Amino acid sequence: MRRMAQVVGVVVLFAVGALAAEPWTAPTLPDVEAALDGLGFDEFVEVSYRLHLLRFPQSVTAAGMAADYGIRNDGLNDYSRAYEQETFAIESSILARLGAFDREILTEGQRVTYDIAEWYWDDVVRGQAFVAYEYPVHFMYTSSLHGLLEFTLTEEHPFTSEADVEDYVTRLEKVGDQFDQIIAQLEWRADLGIIAPRATLEWAIGDIRSMMVASAADHPLLRHLTERAASIPGTLDDTLDTYVTCAAAAIEDVVKPAYRRLYDEVIALLAVAPDAISLGQFEGGQDAYAYYLRHHTQTELSPTEIHALGLQEVERVQAEIRSAAAGVGMPGAETASMTEIFAHAAWKGGAVSGDEAVDEAVRLIEKAERIVTETGALSRLPAAGVIAIGVANGGYYCAPALDGSRPGAYYVTTGGKGLLYRMPSVAYHETVPGHHVQLALAQEFDLPLLRQDVVFTGFSEGWALYAERLMSELGAYDDDPYGDLGRLQYELLRAVRLVTDTGIHNLGWSFGEAVAYIMQNTGDDEGTAQYRALRYTLMPGQATAYMVGLLELLEVRDRARDALGDAFDLATFHDVLLGSGNVPLNYVEGMVDEWIEGALP
Repeated sequence: MRRMAQVVGVVVLFAVGALAAEPWTAPTLPDVEAALDGLGFDEFVEVSYRLHLLRFPQSVTAAGMAADYGIRNDGLNDYSRAYEQETFAIESSILARLGAFDREILTEGQRVTYDIAEWYWDDVVRGQAFVAYEYPVHFMYTSSLHGLLEFTLTEEHPFTSEADVEDYVTRLEKVGDQFDQIIAQLEWRADLGIIAPRATLEWAIGDIRSMMVASAADHPLLRHLTERAASIPGTLDDTLDTYVTCAAAAIEDVVKPAYRRLYDEVIALLAVAPDAISLGQFEGGQDAYAYYLRHHTQTELSPTEIHALGLQEVERVQAEIRSAAAGVGMPGAETASMTEIFAHAAWKGGAVSGDEAVDEAVRLIEKAERIVTETGALSRLPAAGVIAIGVANGGYYCAPALDGSRPGAYYVTTGGKGLLYRMPSVAYHETVPGHHVQLALAQEFDLPLLRQDVVFTGFSEGWALYAERLMSELGAYDDDPYGDLGRLQYELLRAVRLVTDTGIHNLGWSFGEAVAYIMQNTGDDEGTAQYRALRYTLMPGQATAYMVGLLELLEVRDRARDALGDAFDLATFHDVLLGSGNVPLNYVEGMVDEWIEGALP
């Protein structure tokens, strides 16, 4: 308890690095309540979020904040039901304490933070009722619990000192306990009648098995440790050999048996897993879906409204695609199917693979930076850089560490052929002016950590899809008409998601029905369509946030242009959107209206 009191003291006083790093220990409910007693509003918002974050050591590592807390990167998330219930109690306590502040006596800036924090903590507490509907094990890398562990160990764990190597070995030794907690979570859900759809488990089993059967000497986790630790200045060969020996023993005695237990559990679940993919098949599933839609879009749109919006947007974007295909001289474009149009674009656009894909991503990032700078579309770019990293299955972004120890990272697909006509849109979405600009800038503003760190899906994915559209408006595709077809295909995909996500979870579509709709309306091949359908199965509502967010941002931009006329400035509009850090999508309208009012003569 004395050590925890020291950690709490560090958080309260923001005495970064004041204490020697100690092993991670989670703050308990009494610790949190004692730390929050008597705090003013600003301190409360900061300390409550920091203490909650400290409950998740892998998130602390991802944020690069271990030094802030005076702790080591040696812990793994605790997924036990008892720990989960205590976390729920902490979240409910924070929300109640936030509500005790009188919003009316706060300053204008504090009221902004109050509203954002209230939406966030209220949403977190609402979500407690639906935790059973989350699938802990599946094939998606960073959203499955075992995949998140692998990402922590291979992408986020730091290697700057010998202590980091020690922490890595310690984490390996804790994998068995964490996997037993994951298995217990699977069994608890099974007792409630909630088991992940069969196809999602079938797709997961291969990766789990590969981590189980790999020899300790050639295990991916050991290779990563050996390569990273060898690059630390001052690490002696004999010292490194000792760590490698300890890590190999942990992998053989702890990690591989843990994967074996998880593998056996998934095999057992496959025997009783449902073929249906809708949340609606479970008791209470429709209420859960309504929560997930609100959580991800930050709107009150119903499943029926989102489905109708999707059908409307699919029709609109397909008409634009046929016009663009005719513009590049494709014969019969006016009546061609989406499959025919995008097969033509793939043939004409060409492809790259391996390191060439990474080189192309770097070129596109540099092009985007040049365009947004020369056109004045953004008043600034983040100080933190973004790097391109080749992986077998990429297409995603990881924000910089808050302490500056790790830049933003765009993970580029190097397995198979990368179609050139699709690559610009993905790069602009993930990096500049998309996720990297929005998320990295949020870290640089003088804002509470909650507003720097929390990612609100509707706003964040809405901005990234808006960034794809913006690059077209700024002329990025003037010399690349097939790249613009790729942009339109991705915009079409986001419209199709509105229909498919709600079709699965609200209308009860089967896996086959979802795959058929995606293939027919996007031009995707069957394997890609299957992946997409299963993604929407595993992450209900998440896929709807992109198009809902885009349409909201376009609507408020049009409103500002109409109101301000010649006084409208695009860079200033973007400053308004990005300058408050991470915000719920439903906060944007009021934010822009306030700017318009202040800018009017």
